Amino acid sequence: EVVSYAEDRNITVIPEIEMPGHALAALAAYPELGCEVKKYETATKWGVFEDVFCPYDTTFRFLEGVIDEVVSLFPGKYIHIGGDECPKDSWKRSAFCQQLMKDNNLKDEHELQSYFIKKMEKYINGKGKQIIGWDEILEGGLAPNARVMSWRGEDGGIAASNLSHEVVMTPGGYCYFAHYQGNPDSEPIAFGGYTSTEKVYSYHVIPEKLTEDKKKFVLGSQ
Repeated sequence: EVVSYAEDRNITVIPEIEMPGHALAALAAYPELGCEVKKYETATKWGVFEDVFCPYDTTFRFLEGVIDEVVSLFPGKYIHIGGDECPKDSWKRSAFCQQLMKDNNLKDEHELQSYFIKKMEKYINGKGKQIIGWDEILEGGLAPNARVMSWRGEDGGIAASNLSHEVVMTPGGYCYFAHYQGNPDSEPIAFGGYTSTEKVYSYHVIPEKLTEDKKKFVLGSQ
């Protein structure tokens, strides 16, 4: 119903399925997909949580099943795979992860995240879809066909554009409506910060640092 409503208005809905981090709800339901044997509980407030997907074969089978369902629901070209705010602590403690890194000649946990994203990208590409990820997916090596959303400022977007990858600019200082837009005393609770409408409209989407031949990779802003 949502997809149809959007389509009538020339809008494409892009679903976002977070991985490997922001996975606490999934781990609470399927604790065997985490690196540690323990009880995982769903979050009751926003934040970055240490518990993330462990790169077991069973984890990839689970995520492939989720992707299959998402692909059947959303006809658009893109699937957003998140990739942001993934603490590496549980991977550092995991004997499985450390062995997987050795077996695949991965020098650190950032490269392990890249391994994770590339594996999922290959599957998603096989379904005729392209991935988008937050700028953390640049760390450890960018997946071959990925689009990047640059939220931690513009540097990620500039780096991805220079690698000839398409980019959506979403720098938090200008584009996050989760911030306050007026006096905090008279507004609903927000994530913090202050971003006025005037500041949002002042944003120049294409960074001046980009050379002319790379500016075309900036698709726009969100």
